Amino acid sequence: MGIPNRYNAQPVLEGLSIPEHDYISMTYAGTGSAGADDPTTITYKYGGSSGTTVATLTLAYAAAGRVSSITRS
Repeated sequence: MGIPNRYNAQPVLEGLSIPEHDYISMTYAGTGSAGADDPTTITYKYGGSSGTTVATLTLAYAAAGRVSSITRS
C-alpha cells in the first residue's frame, strides 16, 4: 500500500516499485563480477520497445550469479 501524497492523487510507493509498463529489455555485460548470463541492466518501458522508459534497474554482482545490490532509477 502506498503512502498518501497531499500534492498528488497518486500514492507514493516505497521500495523498488515499477510503474505501469508493457515492455522489458535486459542488458548482459558479462564483465567484472557479472557472468555472461547475468543481466546488469533491466529497462522497463511504456509504449513498446521505442516507448518511454519508466524505470531502470541496475544490478551489481559479488560473483557470477550472486547479486550484491539493485538500484532503481
